[in-house]
Amino acid sequence: MSKVIWFSGISGAGKSTLAQRLAEDFAKAELVHELMDGNVVRDFFDNDLGFTNADRVSATKRIVFGSYLLSRHNVFSIVTNISGSEAVRKFTRDKLGGALIHIFVRATLEVVRERDVWGHYKRHDGGDESNIVGIDEIFEEPESPDLVVETTTDSVEQSYQKVKSFLNIECNINF
Repeated sequence: MSKVIWFSGISGAGKSTLAQRLAEDFAKAELVHELMDGNVVRDFFDNDLGFTNADRVSATKRIVFGSYLLSRHNVFSIVTNISGSEAVRKFTRDKLGGALIHIFVRATLEVVRERDVWGHYKRHDGGDESNIVGIDEIFEEPESPDLVVETTTDSVEQSYQKVKSFLNIECNINF
C-alpha cells in the first residue's frame, strides 16, 4: 500500500500550496500519485453538499474512500481537507491505518484572514457566508498529527522543506 499524505488545517492555512508543491515533486520523481483537493472533490460531485458539519463529514468520507482505493493500488494520495474535528480525523485514521500520514498545517485566524485566499473571510464579515471553520464552526487542533508545520511563522519554503524532510526520513519516501 502507498501512503496517504493528508494535509489538515483551517481555510487559508496553506494546505493546498504545500500539497501542490509535493505533487510537483512527486511528478518529477515519477512517483504515481493523485492530488485530492477538498474543493476539487466537491466540484466533481456538483457541489451537492453544503458546509454544515454533517456535510463536511460526508465530503471527508468520500475523500477517505477514494484515498483508500488509490493506496491499495500503490498510488500515493496527497489530500487537502480541513478535517476540523478529532472525530473525523479518528475515522480517517481508522479507515486508512498505517497508510495515513497526517500533516497539520497550523496558522492563526488572524493570518488566514489576511491571506483570505478564497474570499471566505471577507464574505463572512459582510454577512454573505457562514459556517466558516474556526469562526462559526469549531476547529479542534489535532491531538497527534504525524507532523505540524507552522505557516504563521514559517515561509512556504520553510514549511515545504519540513514536509519533504519528514517524508524522506520518517516515511522513506524519496523524491
